[in-house]
Amino acid sequence: MESRIKTDLARLDDVFRSLGNTAGLEILNLSQQMLEQCTDLSYLKLGLGPFDQAILASVLVKAREIADAGEGPSAFCELDSNLQPWGKEGPKDKLKQLYDEAQLWVYGDFLLENPRMPDNWPNIAEANRPEVPPL
Repeated sequence: MESRIKTDLARLDDVFRSLGNTAGLEILNLSQQMLEQCTDLSYLKLGLGPFDQAILASVLVKAREIADAGEGPSAFCELDSNLQPWGKEGPKDKLKQLYDEAQLWVYGDFLLENPRMPDNWPNIAEANRPEVPPL
């Protein structure tokens, strides 16, 4: 077993290199902005573990970068129930608000069908955004 683990670890760099060369796939390095977002998320008490919090921060920052470049809004599939903006008890309002602010629609399937994106989204997200008082 130990030998197998050493072999797999030795191949890990090659696997990442191979993934990095896959068309349509981008491997994100954690940026300073993502790390800062991760810290900010910890104050929201979303009930996420450190890894999920880092993933969420990365996704939110990247979605904002896409929107700021004029290429948003965006959508993606999230199968991890911890990061879905809905749960057994209904919507996870704080998480939903974070996705809406980043102009990011979350699907729960790889077919990108469920939940169905409303025709007027992201205008809904914009209308529901809390007004921030001027400094």
